[in-house]
Amino acid sequence: MSSYTGMARGGASKQARAFYLELRALGLEVRAKPDVGRPAGYRIVVGGLSSLSPAHADRLMRRVEDNEIGLAGVLLERWDPNLHAIRTEGRLT
Repeated sequence: MSSYTGMARGGASKQARAFYLELRALGLEVRAKPDVGRPAGYRIVVGGLSSLSPAHADRLMRRVEDNEIGLAGVLLERWDPNLHAIRTEGRLT
């Protein structure tokens, strides 16, 4: 599934939302930066990884790369009309 439409039909958007919440619960900053060279058209930038062990940070970054399209969709509100609630919940944890 390389397109947003294909991702929306599958469970990827739910997985991306859950992963976004996981990252926020760890106190990490997650944002999308435009990058036309990426499949999603955006690069996902995660701030605060230095607060984690190097092994944990590496595992998370591999997962970010694997979920890049879904995370970009969540961050850009392409699929989720309740993004405000997700962001608020992420800040509360």
